[in-house]
Amino acid sequence: MELTYTILGTDGQQYGPATADQLRGWVREGRVGGDTQVWRSDQPAWVAAAALPELGLASAPIPASIHPGSSAAADPELEKRMKSGAGWFYWIAGFSIVNSILIHTGQEWGFALGLGISAILDGMAAGFGGAASAIAIALNILACGIVILFGYFASKGHGWAFITGMILLGLDTALTGILQMWLSLALHLFALFCIFAGYKASRELRG
Repeated sequence: MELTYTILGTDGQQYGPATADQLRGWVREGRVGGDTQVWRSDQPAWVAAAALPELGLASAPIPASIHPGSSAAADPELEKRMKSGAGWFYWIAGFSIVNSILIHTGQEWGFALGLGISAILDGMAAGFGGAASAIAIALNILACGIVILFGYFASKGHGWAFITGMILLGLDTALTGILQMWLSLALHLFALFCIFAGYKASRELRG
């Protein structure tokens, strides 16, 4: 049976099993160094890669910013798709903030891509003014800040940010449907589709 190898990346994740040829390829690409922890299928414990002569390398540290499956060593097209999907969080947050400003300045129009919950809060508070408006604005800023954080972490390839963000945006999308905000519903669904495409790309980047 051919020996296989599993390595421990700098991000704490395990990558493999891989063949010796695949692992030597990672060595040539600078993704595995001499002190990378490796578990060979015929051994009972992890050892440094330099201790395995078939890999043909001397002891040397792994470049801190690169590990197998990282975006630094991955397909640029996948990384572009991931960042494009994550970018929709920024768009949604930005339009929500603009919509809030428009409502509280007495405008009767807004952008359909903004958060539905923000539109509801602003609409309710605008009729009361004063403290109610201030509270609504503060809540909307908080909500948009959270959405922006999802975008930031998603752009770094964190799957949890994509998943949690899609769940919350899915609830907001359902709200726009209940309120029969059809254009907003359509744009929300398109945004969710793009975010999901970004999530898939992030999964492929991580191998």
